[in-house]
Amino acid sequence: MQNEFKDAQISQIEKSGGHFIVEINGTIIYSKKDLFNCEVDRFPHEGEIVKLIKTM
Repeated sequence: MQNEFKDAQISQIEKSGGHFIVEINGTIIYSKKDLFNCEVDRFPHEGEIVKLIKTM
């Protein structure tokens, strides 16, 4: 991620519950718990987050 977006600020907030959320400027672009058209919670596939950011 840092290679693609040099100004990215990446942080980890440790909590229980298995949440994985990617937020950009206050907008959630990926949430493991709130995926549409998926049968199970999942982490993003390789390159998925970068693709989502580039489509913004």
